[in-house]
Amino acid sequence: MPTLVTLATYEQSKTAYFLKEKLENENIDCFFAIISTTESKWDEVRVQVKEEDVERAIQVMLNIKEEHGMDIEKIEPTNLSKRIIVPTDFSKGSEYACYYAIHLAQKIKAEIKLLHVYEDPVADLSIKESATYLSYLKATLKETEKRAKTEIVDFTHKMKAYMGSQKIQDVRIHSSIVMGNIIGKIKVISKKYKPDVIVLGTIGRREDSRSVLTGLVNSILSGLEIPVYAIPGPCSQEDFEHVNILYATDYNEKDHHSLEQLLKIVEPFDKQITCIHIDTAHNPAEKERMDELNVQLKKEYGQHNIQCRLIEDENIYHGIKDFADRNQINLLSFTVHKRGIFEKLFKPNLFKKILQESNLPILLFPS
Repeated sequence: MPTLVTLATYEQSKTAYFLKEKLENENIDCFFAIISTTESKWDEVRVQVKEEDVERAIQVMLNIKEEHGMDIEKIEPTNLSKRIIVPTDFSKGSEYACYYAIHLAQKIKAEIKLLHVYEDPVADLSIKESATYLSYLKATLKETEKRAKTEIVDFTHKMKAYMGSQKIQDVRIHSSIVMGNIIGKIKVISKKYKPDVIVLGTIGRREDSRSVLTGLVNSILSGLEIPVYAIPGPCSQEDFEHVNILYATDYNEKDHHSLEQLLKIVEPFDKQITCIHIDTAHNPAEKERMDELNVQLKKEYGQHNIQCRLIEDENIYHGIKDFADRNQINLLSFTVHKRGIFEKLFKPNLFKKILQESNLPILLFPS
């Protein structure tokens, strides 16, 4: 692998991202190593480049000060592009998620951060005071970080090669590695980086296995006001030419906010949105509620192609899947409520079933 050299270290993430943008404008690959002392705090960002790019990168830094007349730490970035985080464990599912994120980023004009969180290799070991043992710990940490760097560099290059094969040139993609707990670090970095969406792969290194990230979707949603895409398989350019969206509603007041977020995310797309409610009890009052919802949506979102349907089915999963199959749906979406019938989808078996058997991307909104 190419040797990575730390070009600068910053306490402010905005400074690191500003330098990253300037470097990438000069076709210099940029990598972040995020250093923190606790799960709830990030202390500094190391901006790293390949050894052969160091001289050009230093010149870029010198030009920044000359251009702006001040040190880089004092510059307020003006980059307003949307942001996507793709946590990766380098599984097949992570590849699929990143391919999806690339096409999504091209549509919504976003940049992509690949994030790899690797475990502390000595977290469960008792610290001993002997010099030999401390040397072993230091060597183990160094080797683990080196392996993580190798994998993230290779993965980033693979994604850029994919963009080349798809003739996609207007998407920025950069990467970060950090050691610690996956959920804790994703949350800390999300609060700093402020992504518009998080995109997760849901299968593992083997096509028949689940990614470790799959079981974390609900935990990621909890405490973050960020939508999460769950991607169960490969995508193609055609999937983004017209997006036929199914939004499953339980008549919850949070659905209104989620629908506004959904419209904001897919605004650049040619799209059709169908809101469906699964009536498991064949309740006559449900039709009246659906009629009221149609009137409300027509009044508030008349400029959008949105309709509502009531589906009678004793099985929630079957009702959603059957409607999706019959109507060429290529994106499922719903809000994860703490109460309501759709909470059942997050029981392990049903969640696995809808992710794997529907074989459709799912856009989830926190309640």
